[in-house]
Amino acid sequence: MRFIIYVFMLSYSSISFGVDIASCSNPQGKAYYYEYGLVSKKDSGWVDDEKISSGITKLTKTGENTYDILFVDTRNQMISSTEDSGKVLMVSGGKNIASFIIIYPGATTEIYTFLKNNSGVNEYIHITSRGSDAMLINKASLMRGECDYINFDKL
Repeated sequence: MRFIIYVFMLSYSSISFGVDIASCSNPQGKAYYYEYGLVSKKDSGWVDDEKISSGITKLTKTGENTYDILFVDTRNQMISSTEDSGKVLMVSGGKNIASFIIIYPGATTEIYTFLKNNSGVNEYIHITSRGSDAMLINKASLMRGECDYINFDKL
């Protein structure tokens, strides 16, 4: 009986979480804080965006031509982009590269590019543009991290 329950749970988890395409971590980069909303002129401008040492980003395929990007936030909680109201779309791809856009209506747009570079290193680039009256702090950022794996053949 335990075996049947285990098989059921395993199959259910693969349906609900999809197929893992990429697992990446340790993003770091630059951010520009707009002089807007709560951000004063003195506090606006370019800064080194904090390295998120526990930050993990996962790309999953949840169905035919449907994807989700999961990430660990600064509170160490796993967040699903689609469950957080984001619409994830694959916008381009190739043999060793794929780009996705996530649109959070009225608030944020993100672009993720997953690639194996010419040196054979798996990496990802994450671009964010956060600008809205609903946001207390608006910013644009560019982050880069390395990936443990990227399964381009599963896209």
